[in-house]
Amino acid sequence: MIKFSRYTLVFIGIIVASISIPSLYWTIFEKVPKSVQVYYSCTIDDFVLVDGQNRVDTKGNSYTNDEYERLLPFLFFRQLIADGEMPDSIKGVLVEPSAIGRASSFFRYIPRKIHAPQPALYPMLESQSGKVNLTMPDDYFRINKRIEFIDSKTNKINEEKSSLFTAAMADKGFVFPAAIIAGIPSNRKSCDEGYFITDDQGSLFQVKMVKGQPFVVKVDMPEKLDIVYIEAVDVRSKEFYCYVFTRNQGVYLLMEDVYELQRLPVDGFDPETMTFRMNSDLFNKCITVGGDNWYKAIAIDDMYDVVATTEDKWEGLYERTDGKVFAALFPFEIRTNIDDSAFVNFYFKLSPGFWWVIVNVISVFAFIFVLRKRGWEIKSNIIDVIVVALTGIFGLIAVLFFPNKFAKR
Repeated sequence: MIKFSRYTLVFIGIIVASISIPSLYWTIFEKVPKSVQVYYSCTIDDFVLVDGQNRVDTKGNSYTNDEYERLLPFLFFRQLIADGEMPDSIKGVLVEPSAIGRASSFFRYIPRKIHAPQPALYPMLESQSGKVNLTMPDDYFRINKRIEFIDSKTNKINEEKSSLFTAAMADKGFVFPAAIIAGIPSNRKSCDEGYFITDDQGSLFQVKMVKGQPFVVKVDMPEKLDIVYIEAVDVRSKEFYCYVFTRNQGVYLLMEDVYELQRLPVDGFDPETMTFRMNSDLFNKCITVGGDNWYKAIAIDDMYDVVATTEDKWEGLYERTDGKVFAALFPFEIRTNIDDSAFVNFYFKLSPGFWWVIVNVISVFAFIFVLRKRGWEIKSNIIDVIVVALTGIFGLIAVLFFPNKFAKR
């Protein structure tokens, strides 16, 4: 019983050491990762790369801050208007602030959006109330074997409304329960377009309330899509409803009114590990996808045809000196949070390569030296030796901090 208690403490010690020591190491030694923002300039028809205070195009030309603002007139139009430098027309097109504002939008996706807590209840706003401002409802819905509306004051299910919406969804072919429910659960938006929901078969639907009645549309898909994430947006251009991310079949926009899925030119996009950004203006959309040590930018026109691309790659974490030293010192690390998830958990990560094996062997010899110094038999501590061999520095710290006081001398 005493040995079991001790090994429980040793195990806890290894966990604590593998969390705290790597965290301290990265705090002291990790270099700030490279972070490049990419925009597409309609004035020079080229990308502008922003890395800290450096602003260059793909040809290597550098620009001052004032020049940089003039390269992106739609992004900095307010500053250019204040300075009296905003052109009346660009490429023969008359530009007005109202048109610039309607066409401008920005969206960013990071992998942790997939792995984030989801609400259990959603508000269904009235989309055509006749009022200027949207009003939050008195009930909230959930979707399991059917859609249920629950009164927020009494906590009772509104059976009439629930049956009405359930029947409307079933008539359009919705197979309960829902897999993904995406919308903007707020009244701080220009209008309400309800929710974009995937059913148990992976089909995509729009569900909203129009004058108290259910409005349901099933979206036709060109192929069976494995949808993993949807984000509804309220773009002023009213060009599309939402972004649709699939596991291995690309990224789509659900176009407004026509309910067609427009595929974006980002082949090979992995929503589990890659980031996605899209900046839109009057002429172009600039899409940037990337990972820890690379990015690729694609500029497309208003017909979604590619007009230009650029990409770059740099040293990854374990290709840099700080990463190489870490991989040699520690066989693994445990983190309680990672960039790819919004949940606090234990995330185990094995160090690449095999240099850590040498450090583990050195740790074993160091432990044997301590045992002999104390006059303890090695065979009475053979389990500790194995623990140190497998966990390296972390195990060495744990078994020395919680010594085997019952070992034979």
